[in-house]
Amino acid sequence: MFDRWDEFYLLAGSAAAVLIGLIFVVMTLMQDRPRSSVLAGSRLYMGPVVLQVSFVLVLSSAALVPGITSAAFAGVCAVVALWGFVRGAMSLGGLAALKGAEVHWTDKWFYGAIPAALFVALAVVAWAFWSGQGWAPVGAAAVITGILLLAIRNEWDLVTWLAPRPDDDAPDVKVDQ
Repeated sequence: MFDRWDEFYLLAGSAAAVLIGLIFVVMTLMQDRPRSSVLAGSRLYMGPVVLQVSFVLVLSSAALVPGITSAAFAGVCAVVALWGFVRGAMSLGGLAALKGAEVHWTDKWFYGAIPAALFVALAVVAWAFWSGQGWAPVGAAAVITGILLLAIRNEWDLVTWLAPRPDDDAPDVKVDQ
């Protein structure tokens, strides 16, 4: 079913595994943050990213299973699609409930709406595998790539937000060369 797709799924799965490792690095940057903000941020921002890269890893692994049937892969896609859509909707609702400057206008799109849309697309791909559509493998690759790119964007967003920066009231220090 996935003839000549091995390298794609090995690359996507490896990228997802590396991104999972990066999340652990990002978590170490949060050591100076108050626990309450870390917990809220983890639920609304970190959780969806971890889930997205985990889903890419699961889908890539399933595609590499020797002899997997279209129906079995459709089942994996359907479970991931449902779980991802529910999580995207939960993130969108959680972000919409927050007030103030801590939520950037792009957060609702990139952590809620776009992931939910990608998982709807994955549900369509699950149907395509179930019904034997010829475009199903290409559709799966497109959705997996979209989820992976979204996770990369969101991890970059988290890293740049969490990166240590000087306090506003700290004196400027110049380094002599």
